[in-house]
Amino acid sequence: MAKSYVSLYEGGNDSIALEQKIFIKQETVRGQLVVPAGSDFIYHLQGGSVNFSQAVESAPHKSGRHHTSVIKQKTSTEWTLPTFFNIDESLGAASTAEIDSGLRVLHKSMFGKEDVSGGSPVYDSSEAPSITFSMYEIGDVWAKQCPGAFVEACNMTFPGDGQAQSEWSGMAKTVFTVGMGKSVADNNAGNDVTLAAGEGKRFPVGAKVMLIKADNSKSADTPAGTARTVTAVSGDVVTLDGAVLADADGSVGAVYLVYYEPEGATAINNPVTGLVGSVTIAGFATITNCVRSFGLSLTNNHEVQDFCYGETGLGGKLFVPGGRLTGEVSMEINMSKEMVSFLNGLQEFQGEDLSLVLGDAAGRHLLVELPKVIFAIPEISVPESGTIPISLTGNAYQTALDAADEVTVSYL
Repeated sequence: MAKSYVSLYEGGNDSIALEQKIFIKQETVRGQLVVPAGSDFIYHLQGGSVNFSQAVESAPHKSGRHHTSVIKQKTSTEWTLPTFFNIDESLGAASTAEIDSGLRVLHKSMFGKEDVSGGSPVYDSSEAPSITFSMYEIGDVWAKQCPGAFVEACNMTFPGDGQAQSEWSGMAKTVFTVGMGKSVADNNAGNDVTLAAGEGKRFPVGAKVMLIKADNSKSADTPAGTARTVTAVSGDVVTLDGAVLADADGSVGAVYLVYYEPEGATAINNPVTGLVGSVTIAGFATITNCVRSFGLSLTNNHEVQDFCYGETGLGGKLFVPGGRLTGEVSMEINMSKEMVSFLNGLQEFQGEDLSLVLGDAAGRHLLVELPKVIFAIPEISVPESGTIPISLTGNAYQTALDAADEVTVSYL
């Protein structure tokens, strides 16, 4: 059943968390909102959100014992998005359709380079990250539209007793928080929509909106896949860009101005959680029969452009990849006779060649390659009973100068 914007507005209920959806689409110009399609939807887990904040402090003016005004600080927009590894295992051949388009954008923003010459997408850091994307967090009676978003970090976890997943996080230029409004005026022959008293503040300038008629169908002024941009707000009169309105007469039957939402949201719903997979250490195949957990935490260390004069938040290019890409690797393995050789070999600090497969290696699956991981020498603590787990932590390094091969993530 299609979402009923009319009943959501008229119903009067408070918003509920279950209606949250996320759409991600790559921008053509950094920091300029683009309109997503239904195929830009991705499934996410609890905890995903876009957060906008702006600190204030009391003005230091001499005003006696009483606070009189405030000084505003720079705005901050941060987001977090936990996801499963949703892989289309039904595909018979390598294809970019193996993961969702929104997830491809996240990978490109994290790693920098996407190579699809082999059919499926492969990601590495041989090119610096340079894209931004628009993120739409859509609820029931509200939506957050986030331009100029980019990935700062990704934490991939592969537990032996849980579900493999990623937690993406980053920043963005700003957030438009958009609501719903009702008009009973004839808005045709102009670009203004007159809303009920107090509803103009629900539509910030720059937001993407659409018009819905009383029967919950889309107005011809905003057909499927299109949106209007709010260009001005005066009281409860909202001005939209584009052609003169011709299907917005609310005097006959009410029309509703609402946040933009794509039709026909669709995404891959096949979490590959780690029941099938493997971890391999080159030269020590026999010691990885029982990997208790594996983790890869990647951080871009971007220089965030939050120092530009005349900008309330991020300005300029929004970010510059000015810091080193850091890949922290963690692994927990049971102690065994083979592990003695491995642990002694760590003292040479030459680096270990690791690879992880998530899914069936004979079909569509994820492959993580780390050709040179230098681990710290671990402590070995013996528990009261049971097996003896050894916790390893280290960093991923490139194999040679300018190789940029410290980590490669492939969907094969």
